[in-house]
Amino acid sequence: MQSISSLLNQANPYEKFVQQLVQLESQKKFKLQVEKSDISDQQSALGQVSSAVSSFTNKIEELDSQTENHFSPLKSSVTDESVIRVDSISGLDQPNDYDITVNQKAKKDIMLSNVMDGSGTTLVGDGDGSVDITIGDKTETIAVSVTNDDGTNKTDKEILESFSTEINNLLGEEADSDVFSVDDSGNVQLSIKSAKTGNDERVQFANATGALSTVTTNMTHNTDPTKLDAKFTIDGINFTRGQNKVDDAVSGMTFTILDEPGTQEQISITKDLDSAKDNIKSFITKYNEMNSKIRNKTFINGDTGKKGPLQGMRSIRNLSINLRQLALGDMGSAAAGEHDNLADIGIGFKKDGTMKVEDSGMLEDALSNNADEVKNLFTADDSPVQQMYDRADTYTQTGGIISSLESGLDQKIDFLENRIESEEKYLKKYEKRQRQEFAELQQMQMEGQRQLQSIQSQQGSLSLTSNF
Repeated sequence: MQSISSLLNQANPYEKFVQQLVQLESQKKFKLQVEKSDISDQQSALGQVSSAVSSFTNKIEELDSQTENHFSPLKSSVTDESVIRVDSISGLDQPNDYDITVNQKAKKDIMLSNVMDGSGTTLVGDGDGSVDITIGDKTETIAVSVTNDDGTNKTDKEILESFSTEINNLLGEEADSDVFSVDDSGNVQLSIKSAKTGNDERVQFANATGALSTVTTNMTHNTDPTKLDAKFTIDGINFTRGQNKVDDAVSGMTFTILDEPGTQEQISITKDLDSAKDNIKSFITKYNEMNSKIRNKTFINGDTGKKGPLQGMRSIRNLSINLRQLALGDMGSAAAGEHDNLADIGIGFKKDGTMKVEDSGMLEDALSNNADEVKNLFTADDSPVQQMYDRADTYTQTGGIISSLESGLDQKIDFLENRIESEEKYLKKYEKRQRQEFAELQQMQMEGQRQLQSIQSQQGSLSLTSNF
């Protein structure tokens, strides 16, 4: 007689019945999994809404920046951009024109030695040498031997190369030195170039001895040291600077000298109305992205019954409505006759809650003539936009509304996962029990079949005996 365990390892004619029973018994687990999936969708939707709200509040914080003027920004232009490049006007707050004439660019000092026969040994006769080199605020003493370690004499090229290497080692941040082969005849020339521009950064020698006295005494400046500084005039005032990037001639403006034509150019600082409008439009865009995300996640279709994953969360549904109501409110701190709401500068809403510029002429006029009032509508403590910010911020701040909702969903997920795990354990036991019961049934059938076959065999034997 076969054991039940051996029967379980054989093909079971009742397998499909076992699977059907387990499938029916799994309905509770399936419902729990669907519920978990729905909550996971809510978590994802909340994350997307939170991101959209944060982008909206970040935009308001950007517009409220004390270091940038987003409502009356300025732009610069130059009559000849090959002469002057304006790098920054962030410190300026009023339009203006500046007449500028560049007579001299700042240059790096380049010192060149005499051209020498690289294979010659003229410098050996002068003996070992040293020299003090000063560049800017740094002074180093350079020493050079005219003989090699094995006692043989160095060539003039080797002595210049030793000098150049020591300069780069000790003054690498202040200067760059090279020995160049100037022709096909082996003639060489030493170059020492300052790393920075200006007369204060020029190369200076002192206390030279031996071979380095011969080398440095005969070195010449490629540019007259008196012409290493930048020289220019702004509105008739003379300036001298050691660098071509100038950030202290006009307070709040940084510019770079590119050429020295000696002709008068003009830097014009004007209002940048397009940028101001773009800043406000970007605020509107961020609001609409947030509004669209909330509507998409909280909708309900009355005809089909289909709804967004957050439709049941009233606090999320109401955010757009509350923000729109705040946007339409008046600013109490505005003086009589001043713009005190967004409608005054041409901003309104569509029926679906989308914010838009309803009157671009009103917006442009307000930015052109009353930029400070526009700024107040976005930055004053009781302004419509700041009230919108305060309300939206309660959703995304640590421990805020969205954080609390997410925490509640996390708890539900944990609870459901525990129940699903419990159901899976139960189903494993249930399936095992069903297999065992059907295996026992199969064994009974097989035993019955064996007994039937035995009876039939006996009957056959009796039949044969009676025939004899």
